[in-house]
Amino acid sequence: MEQKRKITVNIAGTNLTLVTDESDTFVDAVVSMVNEQMTAARSHTTRVMPPINAALLCAIDACGERLKAEKRIRNLEAQASLYEVTIQNLKEELAACKDQTPADETPAQNTDDGFTRLSDMLRNSTPGAEGADDKVKLLENYLENRKTASGDSRSREEKIRYIESLLRGNDKN
Repeated sequence: MEQKRKITVNIAGTNLTLVTDESDTFVDAVVSMVNEQMTAARSHTTRVMPPINAALLCAIDACGERLKAEKRIRNLEAQASLYEVTIQNLKEELAACKDQTPADETPAQNTDDGFTRLSDMLRNSTPGAEGADDKVKLLENYLENRKTASGDSRSREEKIRYIESLLRGNDKN
């Protein structure tokens, strides 16, 4: 970071001295943007607008945009947190599945025709080939068969998360 220094700028015909540690390029870009916004604010009225009124309109607009940006940031941070939780849940589910697989049993031995058909359908599906309801039913049937065969005790919510991950193509099995 640079050392703070004084810079004189011209905004709407008024010279101002700024104390900043930003680069000249950044300051020039900000000053240019403010001048453009003030010119635009003054051009939207038929009467003469004093520069202070144009500056106040620009300040109001800038504050509004900042509040909107902060709200978008909070929403994106919340969404990222949900994704992190989902990823952690999927990792735990994967680890639990790996723990349930006997050591001498390979994944190829553990797959049945239902899973092979399901995997092929999801990976090779084209729009209109089979509906989402068909895929969900096939997934539910596969999971139910797997539960009875392996003593799977996953809850309905876990099954739904697993189904959603398969439909999104996130399953790495």
